[in-house]
Amino acid sequence: MAKKKPIIVTGAHRSGTTWVGQMIALDKNVRYIHEPFNIDEPRKHPLKYWFEYVSQNDPPERQVEIYNFINEILDFNLKGVYKDFSMIRGPRDIQRFLKDSFERIYKKPLIKDPIAIMSTDWLATRFDADVVVLVRHPAAFVASLKVKKWDHAFDHYVEQEKLMEVLAPFAEQIKLFANSEQDIIDQGILLWNIAYYRIHQFKQVFPNWIFVRHEDLSMDPVIEYKKIYERLGLNFTSMVEKNIVESSTAKKAGHLTRDSKENISTWKKRLTEDEINRIKNDTKDISDIFYSEEYW
Repeated sequence: MAKKKPIIVTGAHRSGTTWVGQMIALDKNVRYIHEPFNIDEPRKHPLKYWFEYVSQNDPPERQVEIYNFINEILDFNLKGVYKDFSMIRGPRDIQRFLKDSFERIYKKPLIKDPIAIMSTDWLATRFDADVVVLVRHPAAFVASLKVKKWDHAFDHYVEQEKLMEVLAPFAEQIKLFANSEQDIIDQGILLWNIAYYRIHQFKQVFPNWIFVRHEDLSMDPVIEYKKIYERLGLNFTSMVEKNIVESSTAKKAGHLTRDSKENISTWKKRLTEDEINRIKNDTKDISDIFYSEEYW
């Protein structure tokens, strides 16, 4: 088990997990780790699916395999250090290796990973982690996918039989989407429903997890982030506050800067009225749990 209690920041992809992870990692004692469950990352790992599902019902050897993979990333240990060392190709890699080794020893690890959303309960239990879960409005989520033109490989769900059991209410629709090309709006609606159906399950079982809406963070970043820092036992310094303000008030959006208040309603410009109505109607059963009518 990790020597320092880890933090997991997750939620649906395109829900603000990068922003939140980076803002929490402003604490000088926190080490930011990018998406261990991302199968496109250049890591040697045992994962093969997008949104891979790992549970306590998996064979023990499978759980040990995934546990060891994550543990090697979290802590200063010979296997993890050796893997990092083997990827050195030049002077910059050496600097990165030394910095990472120092942080492994002295800092609390923070895993930012929306791709791990299906397995967050297993991760949190096995590593005794604090968890922050982002919630984002369905129209904002779908609009983001529309702009990015991000299609999803739904066969990655279908090929995971145990995950399909967890997602039973959506099983037939997932199979349909895996076998035929679908409109990006409909893909986004299904992805949002799947993610927040799972998150609603977590909310019922893990009341001590931190569930935060992207919109609340965007409206009042300083107050909302301070609450998160307090619950995680982190140090909310004046420098942390300064960086949070800068990240959320930029007039020109960058990788981690935005006008957060304006960003809340950007989806209204990116979606047609028909698309908004489709999203509202087709996510209603789950979105009503998180958002009242005023948010539409």
